[in-house]
Amino acid sequence: METLVRDDETAAVVCPHCGRPFAEAAARDLHVGETHADDCSVAEREAYEAAHEAERDDLFYFHIKVVAALGVLYAVTVLLYMLALGSNLI
Repeated sequence: METLVRDDETAAVVCPHCGRPFAEAAARDLHVGETHADDCSVAEREAYEAAHEAERDDLFYFHIKVVAALGVLYAVTVLLYMLALGSNLI
């Protein structure tokens, strides 16, 4: 999720409480829910919950991809090691 707004860009959304710029609405929703929790309206709290759930799902799928990549890397390493040992025995 993009949170940084570069100097040459205009902010897509800003925090209604502190005016901080964000590149995406989901980043603003997370900021509002975490930083301004006491001042949130019901709609802002619902937006925070939705953004938080989406972020949790994205992180879960990222972890699955990392575990799969490590498994493939381990399998390839073992196979290459077996080939290297096999070629030395002949």
